[in-house]
Amino acid sequence: MDRRKIERMTASLAVILLLFLTLGAIFFSADQFFNWDIFPPEIEKLLGFILVSCLAIIVSSVLVNLMLNLSIIAINSDLLVESRHKDEK
Repeated sequence: MDRRKIERMTASLAVILLLFLTLGAIFFSADQFFNWDIFPPEIEKLLGFILVSCLAIIVSSVLVNLMLNLSIIAINSDLLVESRHKDEK
């Protein structure tokens, strides 16, 4: 697979899950703050697990994105150095 395609996919996944996590955190905070008790305790535990899982996937996606971008930067800098050495000769 192409590195840029993987980077686009992981970035999109991270953004979508971050939006989901943000909305979930807002609802969870409002539920706790206003004592709404929207969901039963079992469902709240499940939703908490889903939010933590989304956070783990987001962190993993960001780390994969970071590694891919560093790899792309290293490849491009090598190409730049090689082209400058060819121009000097």
